[in-house]
Amino acid sequence: MNGDFQLSPEENERQALERLRQRFERQGYTFMLHPDKSHVPDFLGSYKPDAIARSETKNVVVEVTRPRSAASHVRIEKIRRLFEGQPNWELFVVYSSSPDEQTIPTATPSDIRNRVSEAQRMADQGYRREAFISAWSLLEAALKASEHGKEGRPRTPGTVVQSLAMNGYIDDVSERRLRQLIQLRNRIVHGDVNAEPTLENVQQVLRAVVGTLAADVTE
Repeated sequence: MNGDFQLSPEENERQALERLRQRFERQGYTFMLHPDKSHVPDFLGSYKPDAIARSETKNVVVEVTRPRSAASHVRIEKIRRLFEGQPNWELFVVYSSSPDEQTIPTATPSDIRNRVSEAQRMADQGYRREAFISAWSLLEAALKASEHGKEGRPRTPGTVVQSLAMNGYIDDVSERRLRQLIQLRNRIVHGDVNAEPTLENVQQVLRAVVGTLAADVTE
C-alpha cells in the first residue's frame, strides 16, 4: 500500500514532517525523523529516508521530494522498487507544491451529502460510470471537509485513501477495497470506454464518503 501527500505552499519540509508525525502518532505509530543507519532496514541499501514510522502491523518510510516532474517520478519509482517483496513496509511520499498549483474550495458536509444522494440516484438509474467518478470526487471533498481548511490542493486517489486511513475515517477493510478500485477509476478517467463499475463499486466509495462525514462530527 503506497501513498503520497501534498505539501502545502505555506509549509516547509520540517513543518510537513512534524504534521505527519502527529498524524502517525495519533494512529499508534512510533515516528522517527532522519533515522540513522541502525534504524533503516537493510533492504533499503544506501537509501536514506526522511522519516520512518513503525507500528505492530505496519512500517512506513517517508520520503520528501520536489514537485511532481519526470525526474522526480523516475527517482520515486526507483525507491518504490526497493519495497518489492517487503509486505510489512510501505513508502509514503511527500511532494512539495508548485507555485501555480490550483487550489480547490472546501465544500460543506451538507452539500457533500446532497451530492451523495445525486450520485446514488445516477447509479440506480444505470449511470454507473458517471456516479463512480462523482463518488471519487466526493471522497476527496469529504477529506477536505474533515480537515476544516478554507481550500485544498488536488490529490491523487491514493493520497485521499491514505489520508483517510491515517486519520481513522476509514478502517483497514475499507482502505483495501478502495485501493482495489483506484485502477478502475483511473481507467475510466483516462479514456477506457469499456471499463464499467458495478453498482456495488459505486456504493463502496459512497459509503466511505458518508462514513468520513459521520466520523468528523464538526460541521
